[in-house]
Amino acid sequence: MVPVPGPDPAALEAALARELLLLVHHHGDADSVGCAIALAAAFPGARISATDGLSAAGKVMAERLEVEIEARPPASWDGTVVVVDTSNPEHCAPLPECNSVVVIDHHQTAGEWPAGTLLIHEPEAKSTAEIVTRLIPELGIELTPQMALPLLAGVYADTGHFRHASSDSFAVAHTLAAAGGEPRQAMVLLDRVRPQQQRTMFLKAAQRLKFSQEGKWLMATTRTGSFESGTARLMVALGADVALAASGNKKGQVRISSRASSAAIEAGLNLAQLLEALADEQDGSAGGHPGAAGFQAQGDPDALLAMAQQGCVAQLKSLAEGA
Repeated sequence: MVPVPGPDPAALEAALARELLLLVHHHGDADSVGCAIALAAAFPGARISATDGLSAAGKVMAERLEVEIEARPPASWDGTVVVVDTSNPEHCAPLPECNSVVVIDHHQTAGEWPAGTLLIHEPEAKSTAEIVTRLIPELGIELTPQMALPLLAGVYADTGHFRHASSDSFAVAHTLAAAGGEPRQAMVLLDRVRPQQQRTMFLKAAQRLKFSQEGKWLMATTRTGSFESGTARLMVALGADVALAASGNKKGQVRISSRASSAAIEAGLNLAQLLEALADEQDGSAGGHPGAAGFQAQGDPDALLAMAQQGCVAQLKSLAEGA
């Protein structure tokens, strides 16, 4: 991996020497929660907060590792706020008022963080857990099994069970296994029986599913009440090359989650680029990776879903023309 310039090491050490508040993104997933748990083990006394709840995988991980995660962060913080696996401040809002912020992230683009933020941004990493795995020893802290297990689970989850892993992902997994992160335990840590509410929502989304063929690519879209990312993931498992799942609430807040097959990603499809362009047009926010990205804004869910679909079709046509 090409080294990415990071913050001044002395400034980073000084920031991390203060009292730490570890912040996960909205609906914190296994990668975000796993990194926070590992950093809390590396820096005893650190607190972990979620600003908008945890995903099902994040909840299971926290419960099984018996780690307390506060429902909301304090309004202000005298020490350092460390934001993990978050590309944009809007995705962890409200950010506590503080004078010291460190962001550790691997998403494609970094948003506009407060002035003075120390940004550790490695967009080539397949998970933030890979960055944290390298960072902890660089800070002179020994990786322990308590750190290695949640980090290995984060790598496993964010690489799609290693389907989208790089050589660096496997090297990091080896490092974590050698440090006491048992691979089988990491996989079991993420195993869960989906709640009936979630399974019901998936089936309703399947009833509303629409698909089309764009050249050799199959595109699927649907509306759902929640669990957009899981819904999009399942549509790809059903056979779609590109999947878009949208939800909207009474306040006019719209969320779209997207997923793509390995073949579409290899051909050059970039969902993060697509949804970031839509976010710029609609005054929203977006982030993610070529094969998995999310979007949120105010508006009409059907209209925004149609716009995202049009953008996907345009990208797929350009792939066909370049083939």
